[in-house]
Amino acid sequence: MQKVAVFVDWENIRKGIFLHATQKLHLKVDYNNVRNVMRFIYAFVDKHEYVHRIFFYVSTPIKEITWHGRRIDLSNDDVYKTSSAFLDKISTEDLIAVREGKLKFRGMLPGNIPDFIQKQVDMLMGLDIAHLAYRQLVDKIIILCADTDMIPALKLARFNGLQVAVGYCDDVVELSHDIKKHCDFVRAVKFKKIFSRRN
Repeated sequence: MQKVAVFVDWENIRKGIFLHATQKLHLKVDYNNVRNVMRFIYAFVDKHEYVHRIFFYVSTPIKEITWHGRRIDLSNDDVYKTSSAFLDKISTEDLIAVREGKLKFRGMLPGNIPDFIQKQVDMLMGLDIAHLAYRQLVDKIIILCADTDMIPALKLARFNGLQVAVGYCDDVVELSHDIKKHCDFVRAVKFKKIFSRRN
């Protein structure tokens, strides 16, 4: 049995996989349901592996923003409430270590929808990968993130003796060739297969 750590960039997966699955496959899966998220993560863990820890990177919802000198309270907004409840629930799941990044407000989209960008997550993930690699705490890391910014961390992990697997759903998105070059294994799992049976 190999000891593995799983690294999940949640915003990358939520937008790149779950939302694209709704558009491309016409298969809507509630990504605010923690049970669905855990099911998704474990679909990329092989039976000869056991999970040391799941590092889950997510940004803390913003309660208040300022737009054109006016303060806007978001704490009663459904998106804020749902995101906060999700974060609270996922943080108590077995083997989950939540790493919280930050959201930066960039302005308003049409329809007065706040536009946010995630910050710090790549850095946090890179530091955690480096820590596990330098201390040889696991045999392998599984990356659930399609962001090419992670390539330096993948190189470091491999250089320090860890095997690197990158997971993605090939019926929803394509994986960058650059990421494929810097991992040992590519795990393509169909989104439809993961959620073909609802419990």
